[in-house]
Amino acid sequence: MTDYPTGSYVESTFLTERPSPWSTALGAVALVATFGAAAGPPGVGAGVATALLWYGFGTPYAVAVGHVLLLALFPDGIDPISFVIVEAGLVTLLVVPVLRTRAPLRTAAGTLLAVAGLGAVSWLAVVSLSLWQAAGITAGAVALASYGAYRYGLVALGLVDDEPSSTTDE
Repeated sequence: MTDYPTGSYVESTFLTERPSPWSTALGAVALVATFGAAAGPPGVGAGVATALLWYGFGTPYAVAVGHVLLLALFPDGIDPISFVIVEAGLVTLLVVPVLRTRAPLRTAAGTLLAVAGLGAVSWLAVVSLSLWQAAGITAGAVALASYGAYRYGLVALGLVDDEPSSTTDE
């Protein structure tokens, strides 16, 4: 019989320490600088707001609000170079927490590879399909990648039963 973890909390040894104040400050400065380079003084304000949200609430909220602020800064559309500049700043929000893992280079490489892969899928979909089809394909790719990361996490934490389940009652 297999021992399964009890309760809903699984202690992870993936994170080793809190990020240093220097890496957090560097990430915030990079974010503000990229928003400012893309949109000027209003972009600096949006970058500061995103950085404060990142510091207070975490990466997912900051990335989401950063993209919403991009819509406010560029209501008529954004040119590709400005978009790449701002996305580079938002990617720093993903990479800075990686610095506190046990294998920061490997984890950062995986993070950047995932961002590049999903970005490539989105770009190819936008270039070759209608906007609604591209949105559907992008959402599907994000869902598939998220499910893959979830399953990998289950296996890495040893929460997957190795015994095949029986489909017949005996």
